[in-house]
Amino acid sequence: MSTAPPSPDPEKKNKRGPGRPKAESPHDATIQLRLSGKQLAELEKQAQRTKMTRSAVIRAALDGVQVLQAAPDEALLEERRQQYRHLVKLATNLNQLVVLARTAPVVELRARATIDQVQQVLAKIHQSLPGT
Repeated sequence: MSTAPPSPDPEKKNKRGPGRPKAESPHDATIQLRLSGKQLAELEKQAQRTKMTRSAVIRAALDGVQVLQAAPDEALLEERRQQYRHLVKLATNLNQLVVLARTAPVVELRARATIDQVQQVLAKIHQSLPGT
């Protein structure tokens, strides 16, 4: 009496086949292209600068995309965000200093008036004390 292993459920079976998945927009034509040394050097420089392959640079040029440089990486973007935050903080502090500079004379006048009132009250209290 041999027990046969249960047959796998076809719905649970992984439908992925062997090999590389198909590209969404496959490049199915191949060409050979002759370039001068200067053109090849420029293509290499453009590919390194943009972090693209030579073929991708050529395809982008054919599609009318001007390829100048690679998009900044995340570390550079985060550094720029931090610099921007720092500039915002500095601008806020500068704005507070300007507001304080504009209101300082008013604050000083109010403080002097308050001090005068306190001195008047103290003088009245001093006069009302016995023996003075």
